[in-house]
Amino acid sequence: MNPSKYPLLALICLFYAHCYCQEEQSPVQTNQQRVFARPNQIKSGFTLKLGPVIPVGAFADGQTILNLQAGDTATFVPAKTGANLGLGFLIYLGPGVAANHLRFGIDAGFLDIWFASAKRPPTSGKSDNEFWYYFVGQKFGPLITINPVDLLMIDLSYKLNANISWHNNDFGYNITGQEVQLNLRYRVILVSFLYNFGKVNYNDFDNTRPKHNTDISTFRVLFGFKF
Repeated sequence: MNPSKYPLLALICLFYAHCYCQEEQSPVQTNQQRVFARPNQIKSGFTLKLGPVIPVGAFADGQTILNLQAGDTATFVPAKTGANLGLGFLIYLGPGVAANHLRFGIDAGFLDIWFASAKRPPTSGKSDNEFWYYFVGQKFGPLITINPVDLLMIDLSYKLNANISWHNNDFGYNITGQEVQLNLRYRVILVSFLYNFGKVNYNDFDNTRPKHNTDISTFRVLFGFKF
């Protein structure tokens, strides 16, 4: 054989050896990518929450509503600590982003029941619980969930509230209430911090009566589960 062909044969052998090694390593690289791929832990589910309601601002101080045109004055006694029961659903839209650390969705509270206690005025012949503030409603709004590590979740949401209320033999309603919420979740356990603000018009659903727009701002700390 011509000695000048030896270098060419050597190069051909090296080329085939290199291709063979690449084919052998590719499954290993694929397996490594599968091992390091981060699963999406942010998933939809029901929430159940219960905890205290703490009135703040004018709701806690008591309010006097003046309507000079109608010659009407309405006094609302200071609200005291109450309780809140909430049932809802976290609905996520689309896939997770930022390597599955972040996901967007809707925070839907389809049943929100709460009350704030109160003391009757000294001159009233009614019982205390007739002056309590009772509410039932719903709330919906955008949701952002952050999954920084493991199964720890941080939920941030802003919701619009609609409530029907009863106080001192008067019904009231509110369709423009607002809520800012922070959830801390680990596995199924959650803790919620909420600030609610808005006003309820206590006029027995009668638009011919004067408007009694009463502040109902509260702070709440709720404990519960996400399934």
